[in-house]
Amino acid sequence: MDAAGVAVGSSSLIGTLDYSDTFTGTDAGGRPSRPYVPAVQPPEAYVVENTYGKPSVSFDKGEGFSFAADSPGMPGFVAGTPAYPAGVNASGAGSDTGFTQTGGGIDYALPYGGLRGTYVVQVDAVQVGDRIDISSGAARGIFAPQSLSIFFRGDGSGNASLFNGATDTPIQSSIPGFNTGITGSGMWLNYAVKFDMPLHQISLYVNQNLKGTIDLLTFAGGIYDNYSNQWVGAGAGLAAGENRTWTDNFQVGSAIPEPATATLLAAGFVIAGLCRRREARPS
Repeated sequence: MDAAGVAVGSSSLIGTLDYSDTFTGTDAGGRPSRPYVPAVQPPEAYVVENTYGKPSVSFDKGEGFSFAADSPGMPGFVAGTPAYPAGVNASGAGSDTGFTQTGGGIDYALPYGGLRGTYVVQVDAVQVGDRIDISSGAARGIFAPQSLSIFFRGDGSGNASLFNGATDTPIQSSIPGFNTGITGSGMWLNYAVKFDMPLHQISLYVNQNLKGTIDLLTFAGGIYDNYSNQWVGAGAGLAAGENRTWTDNFQVGSAIPEPATATLLAAGFVIAGLCRRREARPS
């Protein structure tokens, strides 16, 4: 699977952006509060970069993240496990101007305030051995009240799972043929989830390829359908021996409709094989 970051504004899944952040460092033209220095930044560093006319908001970032880049000299960068992909702009989507860096796992989120009932949350990340996660809930993180988190596994299984703060249901336990195409850790990939509250569905994407859609009314007896859209976020949980998380290009906004033939449902579960590539729109 090729590395395939998606720059803010270039998503083929999002129509109108509500919030986004490129995590650009100060030396690359970003905010003065985002120097390429390891460890946690000052509070103003976590003010969300782009709000598209909406009031200013900040990331709730837990223990926090710093900013680094893979431009020549790797400013602010601290090596770790999994190993960082080689090359300048390794993500292909602006990692040379800045990304988040955390010496462990992370879950960060912004207050979404229920702006839309149908919305896409999208992020670039270097895949880790346990999971990259995208969440929607009443607060930040995978353990938030009324939360729904989608875990994109990096153990080579191609699996993903749904988590509501208490119960984790692997998709392959119901559909053995489901596969995200993720073969392991250590590569920049793009992850997205379309949350469709009116239709009680979520859709999973890797590198903007649709992997399938789940009917939340029937999947796992409907236990994942009672989630909130007050906060949206992303993060990572590390496997044993890992000590680094890198993410970039967090964006959320309206969903571009899929063609009517692109999504299949059966007994409320994902049907594998929905991997039509959607070309990115010009930024």
